[in-house]
Amino acid sequence: MTKKTMTSPDNTALYNSYFKAKDRFLAYRGPSIGFEPDIIYDFIHSGINLASSHEQEAEHENWLLCELFLRQVYFALLDAIEDPTRSMIFRRVSLDSIYTPLIYLKRFYDQFDYGAQHFASLQQQLQRVQTPLG
Repeated sequence: MTKKTMTSPDNTALYNSYFKAKDRFLAYRGPSIGFEPDIIYDFIHSGINLASSHEQEAEHENWLLCELFLRQVYFALLDAIEDPTRSMIFRRVSLDSIYTPLIYLKRFYDQFDYGAQHFASLQQQLQRVQTPLG
């Protein structure tokens, strides 16, 4: 009897892509040089792809990991929006892009009885950070 690992060969590329994109996203500081949208979109889409590989009925189904990666993307964007060391363009693109992981989190939480409360909490956190940037 063999035990399945979380990162089988077909899933390893998704993990590599996500963690490289996350590192680029977290490390990007300083003045605007025009690559902000690419860095942000790459991070969001690699996180969503990785989370999707753990959705219900996926080969590597694991709802905790699905939620984890979606929430990591969402909260990293929230942190970037509030971070004064980031360029205003980086913060604005993060704000404009935050609805992508939020929609995926809504879809995820709609599957559970407690989902409405979790989603409402995420929305409230976003409303609090939009005010200073608006």
